[in-house]
Amino acid sequence: MPSIDLVHRAKIPPEAGPKQPVPVVVMVHGWLGDETVMGIFKQTVPPGVAVISPRAPFALNGGYVWYQRDQEQLQPEPDSFWVGRDHLNEFLAGLPHRYPVDPTRLVLMGFSQGAAVCNTIALTQPGQISGVASLAGLIPEVVTQTAQPDLSGLPVFIAHGTRDETVPLAAARQARDVYTRLGAQVMYGEYPTGHKLTTKGMADLKHWLAKTIVV
Repeated sequence: MPSIDLVHRAKIPPEAGPKQPVPVVVMVHGWLGDETVMGIFKQTVPPGVAVISPRAPFALNGGYVWYQRDQEQLQPEPDSFWVGRDHLNEFLAGLPHRYPVDPTRLVLMGFSQGAAVCNTIALTQPGQISGVASLAGLIPEVVTQTAQPDLSGLPVFIAHGTRDETVPLAAARQARDVYTRLGAQVMYGEYPTGHKLTTKGMADLKHWLAKTIVV
């Protein structure tokens, strides 16, 4: 049985139970975050959907990271990158054994580095999820160079600030093109802001989740 070895927060709808598993959104934080920082995005999740937020496995400078990175290029250090991916992958596999959630209705939502890990899961373990939201994120080069899955029909939401100085806008456009080429159903938005989501971006995310998740 897969183990859940990541510290996390879980919000489970009261109607959920063994005979009534509910959809789940797994929110994956970015660089130096923790299991609390994605709380602002809970307002975008439809009623009746579980929300689970794991903490990344590596401690750094008072926060947590999914992998070490090249500070200039944002590209992951390979060894820690795949370990971080595997931690999240095992966490996802273990959720139905711990909580009354439906693994066939699991949507990943990641911000920045968290989005990079979520995109990696989508491209390397596509059967694990039913949708992915990439917020101010990217697809690491090591993934685009090696992973070429058939993602026909996979719902994907990509949102990025046009003034983002942390993750360049070009990374979002590249992610859009990769997902589109692999057959995913992409909803893509650029917003006049920096490394965050605007009110319009939040509204678009909420609309996408409402269409994507079958409650």
